[in-house]
Amino acid sequence: MDMEQIVKSDVIEKAIRSGIETEFQVALACDGDDIVFTAKEENSANPLSLSQVHYAAAIRRNPPLSGQNRALCMADIVRVNTNYIAVSGIDDSVEQNENLKRLLRGSLAYQNRMQIPFTMLNSDQSERFEPYGFHYIYNAPCYKLHKEIFTAERLQQAVEGERVVLDKPNITLSVLDKNGLLPLAHFVNAVLCKKYGLFIIRNALYFENLQKKAAENGGTIYQIKEGSRLIGYFLYYNGEKEWISEAVFEDEENIACYLEEVEPRKPRVLARIVNLHEMLKHISSKGKVTVAIRLIDPIIMENDGLFIWYLDEKGSYMERVQKTQTEDGSAMRPEITTTIGGLTAFLFEYIKLKDSLKFESIYLTGPAWITEQM
Repeated sequence: MDMEQIVKSDVIEKAIRSGIETEFQVALACDGDDIVFTAKEENSANPLSLSQVHYAAAIRRNPPLSGQNRALCMADIVRVNTNYIAVSGIDDSVEQNENLKRLLRGSLAYQNRMQIPFTMLNSDQSERFEPYGFHYIYNAPCYKLHKEIFTAERLQQAVEGERVVLDKPNITLSVLDKNGLLPLAHFVNAVLCKKYGLFIIRNALYFENLQKKAAENGGTIYQIKEGSRLIGYFLYYNGEKEWISEAVFEDEENIACYLEEVEPRKPRVLARIVNLHEMLKHISSKGKVTVAIRLIDPIIMENDGLFIWYLDEKGSYMERVQKTQTEDGSAMRPEITTTIGGLTAFLFEYIKLKDSLKFESIYLTGPAWITEQM
C-alpha cells in the first residue's frame, strides 16, 4: 500500500469512527489497531467499556491447492483481519444493559463498515450475546499436567533456566526465552494449519506479549523438545487455581503423554459474521451450487432477508431476492432459514444446517481453535 492509499484509508476510517460516535452516542478511543468503546454521558460508578482487539486470523483456503497426499501448510490458509470483543464493567442493571446494546451495536456497525468478515468474543453467557447474532464456534478443553512427569521441582528448575530431562533422555523441558519466540510461532502455525480451518496467526510479538501478560498473572510458557526439535508447548498458571490456558503439540499422542483432559469440553468462544460480502469471498463449493436462504440478523440489516447464495470453486456471494413471489403467485420458500450466528457456526464447522448433498458440497473453514483470553 503506497502513501496515498494509506492516507485515503486513514481518512475513511476517521469518517467511519465519527459517524459511529454520532449514530450510537458512543466514544471511541484508539490504541494502535485496537479500539475502546464507551457510552457517552454514562454516570455509573462502574462504567461499561467494550474493547475491540485486532487480530490476524487464518482461515483455510478452499478448494485446497493441488497435489495429492500433500500435507497442509501455511500456503493453504488465507490471512484475514478480525477483532476480538471484550466487555468490562458489565452487570445486570437496566442502565448497563442499555449501554451494552449501544456499545455492541456500535462495534458491529463499525466492523461492518470497515469490511471485517467476522468478529469473536469469549463468554460462558451465550444468552447475553445471542440476541446480537453471536453463536458458539469453539469448545475449550480443560487440561491438567501429568504430575508424575511435571513435578514441582522440575517446573521450578525450568523456570530457573535449566533444561530439564523428562521421561526419556532426549525429551527436555524448558521455559520460553526471547530466542525461542519466532521458532515457537513458526511451530504453532505449522501445526494448527494442518488441523484447523480457523485460528489466530502467531508471530514473535504475539508470544512476547502473551509471555508478559502470563507472567503478570502467575503464568509460564513451557516448551518440550525432542533433542533440538520442538514437539509442543503449554501455558501453565500456578496460582490459587492451577490451569492450562492453551497447549499445542505436533500430534495427539504427545498431548496424551504429557497432559490429561479432565473435563468435557465446554463452549467458550462465540462469533458472528459482520460483513457478509467479505466473509463469503472465502467460502466456495465443489462445482456450482445455489441455495435459497433466509437469513435473520436483527443488528445489521444488510445481512437480513431472503437471498440466493451462489457458490463455485472461486468463492461465493449472496443476492437479495427482490420479488418474494414466484410467477404463479405463490410465496418463494427458502431451502433453509437460519440466524447470522447459525450461518457463522455452520461455516466454522460447529453445527450442521441441513443434511443434503448440496450442503455437503460447500467447503467449510473449520474447525476453529481459539484460545485467546480477553
